[in-house]
Amino acid sequence: MRHKKWLHSMLIVAMVGVVVISGCSSSKDSKKTVEGTTSPSSTSSSTPKVADDPFGKYNPPIEVTTVRNVNASFKYENDETIDKNVWTTIFENELGIKLKNVWSVDGAQFAQKQNVTIASGDLPDFMQVDKVTLFRLIEAGSIEDLTKAYDRFASPFTKNVLQKDGGAALKSVTIDGKLMAIPQTDPNGGVSQGNLLWVRTDWLKTLNLPEPKTIDDVINIADAFLNKDPDGNGKKDTGGLGVNNLLFQDPGTLAGFFNGFHAYPASPHIWIKNDAGKLVFGPVQPQMKTALQKLQEMYAKGIIDKEFGTKPWQKVAEDVGAGKIGILYGNIADPAFVQKNNRTNNPKAEWKPFPIVSSDGRPALVVAGPTAFNYYVVKKGSAHPEAPVKLLNVFLKKFMDTDYAGAKNPFAINPETGINKSLYAPVQVSPVDLNITAHLQVLDSLKSGDGSKLGFPANIHFKRITSFRNGDDTAWFGEKMMGPEGSFSIINQYMKQKSYVSNEFTGAPTPTMQEKEATFKKMIEEMVTKIIMGAAPISDFDKFVTDWKKLGGDQIEKEVNDWYSKKK
Repeated sequence: MRHKKWLHSMLIVAMVGVVVISGCSSSKDSKKTVEGTTSPSSTSSSTPKVADDPFGKYNPPIEVTTVRNVNASFKYENDETIDKNVWTTIFENELGIKLKNVWSVDGAQFAQKQNVTIASGDLPDFMQVDKVTLFRLIEAGSIEDLTKAYDRFASPFTKNVLQKDGGAALKSVTIDGKLMAIPQTDPNGGVSQGNLLWVRTDWLKTLNLPEPKTIDDVINIADAFLNKDPDGNGKKDTGGLGVNNLLFQDPGTLAGFFNGFHAYPASPHIWIKNDAGKLVFGPVQPQMKTALQKLQEMYAKGIIDKEFGTKPWQKVAEDVGAGKIGILYGNIADPAFVQKNNRTNNPKAEWKPFPIVSSDGRPALVVAGPTAFNYYVVKKGSAHPEAPVKLLNVFLKKFMDTDYAGAKNPFAINPETGINKSLYAPVQVSPVDLNITAHLQVLDSLKSGDGSKLGFPANIHFKRITSFRNGDDTAWFGEKMMGPEGSFSIINQYMKQKSYVSNEFTGAPTPTMQEKEATFKKMIEEMVTKIIMGAAPISDFDKFVTDWKKLGGDQIEKEVNDWYSKKK
């Protein structure tokens, strides 16, 4: 979870911005109006009217309330605040919507404060929620059906953006044909969350080793890095496969290794479809046992650090930086904060990402994450349920329209001050293909040598790569992420080859799931750790499966498949 949050914030700063998306139209000259009901918070006694189009302005203006998660890292320009800034001005001037934050708190206190607000029953007109809270509100009947508001008022541009994942996020919050929330789609979700393998290729060359094509290659490389002095200092001071004590959190995750055995243990706990068309729980499938047997053998040989059970991800990252580890599973952003430190300490260090590899010749599939992590909901009975949709239309038009292609986007991050004005907006989404689109645009521009027509964020990546190629080694990570052999080239490969599997269960946590989730998570982690370390025999996996079933697993499987049968 820690790295996922870091990845999200880091890539949003670097990548979210303008991409060419067809179909945006403002229709701002439309003369059609419809009567709206009087907003309880409107300062006018007359009934507001709004142009019957995505960008129509309320006349007289309306007031719409929300609550805000204000990250401590937010920076403001001049006298702007979360309550009064460029976006609040735009929304009032262009839409006739006066935005009021009922309260705003730092992210660390947001969930608690929001829970208190929900418990009180005094909800704002709209707010951002996570998935668990969303389904709690749906069950309580506290939020509006947004089907009509979205169909009628979402701009073509907005609808285009929210279809970039094939409509998966929208479908996940459509209950009994009713759209219950607007998903905050994210370019750092989906296939971009899939694991990849990072290897020090200068060490491969030193030891005359081939690039990894199979799980056996991964094991042989890790063994050689442990035992054959890849750094040439005459000391046995390098390790094998980098692994951290949380097992399925990168850097140093084992998820990609398990995926190579067609096993799906965690992160997220995933439900997959078996040959009979039934949903089954990934961590209890027999493929897990085969992977565990191999990991146990690797640990016994020292290929996995004997101390991995007490080694947090931070220590794994430190070992990479210090030149002690040369192979580990991770994600697209690792070069920016893990391998970058190694490169700073040793300018001759070379790293390359590889797709995860298979143990048996069958294609290995990474786990694709959800395409939305948060959602926007509207209070039941709100006078203007369409208001957040219209706010989103304007946000996307201003922030992501092609008007700013090749020029500085006034709503993107200012590289001089670090201020990112897009973060002030109370409703914001990004197309899930934003980063991969930028990667492909960068590749085309690198071939031609001309990046002058690139929009944000592709222009930033192009600048980093060309800067690195002209001798600025501090921009090395840009090459390793967005370059021709960078991490996004692997994600592009996964997408083209459909080398991924998604969680088939996208509903609310079932009753038994809510009760047992924490227990099962602990059981999985303890079972995997003990078997790898040889503290438990491989047969303990079978005992774990039996215990899981008895303690509620069978009931959860029934609940999940009941949900799935209705979904179909």
